[in-house]
Amino acid sequence: MAENVMEQIVADLRDRATELYPHRGELRNIRVVGHTPKPAHFIYDMVADFSNGNERMAAKVYRGGKMGAQQSRSQAQKEYENLERVYGKFSSENLPGVPRPLGNFSALGAVVSEKIQGVPLQSMMMKAALLPGYDDNTSLREAASKAGTWLRNFHELTTDAVQQFDGNGLLSELETLCLNCRGEGLDDEAIQMILTGAKNSLAKAKKSVPASAVLNDFTPLNIVVTEEGVGVCDYGKMTPRGVSFNDAATFLASVEALEKYPFCNRAITGRVQESFIQAYGVGPAEQAILRVLKMRTLLSMFSQGRGVKESAVRKKVMWATVMKRFIQQAASRSLAPAA
Repeated sequence: MAENVMEQIVADLRDRATELYPHRGELRNIRVVGHTPKPAHFIYDMVADFSNGNERMAAKVYRGGKMGAQQSRSQAQKEYENLERVYGKFSSENLPGVPRPLGNFSALGAVVSEKIQGVPLQSMMMKAALLPGYDDNTSLREAASKAGTWLRNFHELTTDAVQQFDGNGLLSELETLCLNCRGEGLDDEAIQMILTGAKNSLAKAKKSVPASAVLNDFTPLNIVVTEEGVGVCDYGKMTPRGVSFNDAATFLASVEALEKYPFCNRAITGRVQESFIQAYGVGPAEQAILRVLKMRTLLSMFSQGRGVKESAVRKKVMWATVMKRFIQQAASRSLAPAA
């Protein structure tokens, strides 16, 4: 099915290639050079060869799922609209980091755009952890800073009226997550530390928070580091309005969660988070909210488990043990009361 969709996409791009890239001259060929299967979609990489160079393109083809073709078309249409909106906002300010959409292919259940070429920030972090001398102590900081700047620009360009911050609702959500995590092995002492620390932090927090479009998936794996800065290619989970800090909290939690791997230490994740926060621009009062939102995201990761079959008991126990220790350390750093 996906192969048939790609044939139609390539045929359409061949017809419009010289209009999309008039400076490249005559089109010679469009090649599909690779694909990556994901649980909900496929990613296809394409190269358009012209007489004056080439261009890289990417196609995201949604799987039908339980709802069939209608669901994939609906998902593709939503993402295309998100991408078109964000690309227009960034382009109007001459800002890089958002791929240009190459047409509306939602009828085929696909989203097609230019490809941002670079290295995922998470890959840079893994290399820095595993290869001595890979990171010169500046490249990761610079990449994290650019990620913070990109997210700040995204939120400013899609800003909405501020909204009241529901601190009690967040505390209630934390309590529920802690109860779920207790079933995975999180002890009562850690739970008490998390809830008490969250109450103390939110007592000092502002009563209103900035609102904007929210990506809901701003993670190191989805951030591409390029020579010009950073880029984000996936807008499938974006919602038009929400609490802006949720994106920052997702990023910080995803970075800190990498510490569950023994080779990725606090020195690496710490400087990435620090540089990101400085570039994003978070004041002391806002950091209190951000710490609690980050803990909520970490607890959500823990409560969801590793996603393995129930029969793989040993793997589930190992995952729970590692995550329990990690959550306890994260809570102690972020939410423990001052001595």
